[in-house]
Amino acid sequence: MSEKMDINECAEMLAEKFPDGRKIYDRHMEMYGKVLLHVLAGDMTDIPFTVLLKSDQSPDVIRLYCSVIEEMWRKGDKDVVNAVEVTVLEYLTDDGEVWQRFGKYISHDFRCYINNEFLPDNLLYLNVEKLKGK
Repeated sequence: MSEKMDINECAEMLAEKFPDGRKIYDRHMEMYGKVLLHVLAGDMTDIPFTVLLKSDQSPDVIRLYCSVIEEMWRKGDKDVVNAVEVTVLEYLTDDGEVWQRFGKYISHDFRCYINNEFLPDNLLYLNVEKLKGK
């Protein structure tokens, strides 16, 4: 079985797949000299992805973000999965409409993981509804 994607491999994937990803990655490396995945993933996803979900105007771009985030979750090591949970998912839970719209674009498996593992493990500080899905 192949090894899981580490933070450096994940950063390269983000740089290649996200709009302006290479530019954001290069700026990140200039500032920090190494990959701080929580910072990098936040810069690449939090605001731009939330704006897209709020507008719901570019479903193809929304699907791109969702597929990349899901790839991080499926293929990532524990540090990459932690960045998905702490940086991406927690940010999306701040707006109930954005959160539910996100749920409509992700796979059944990812939605089940979020609803049955991620949310119950974080009930103490996340006060959000389970994702309803499609």
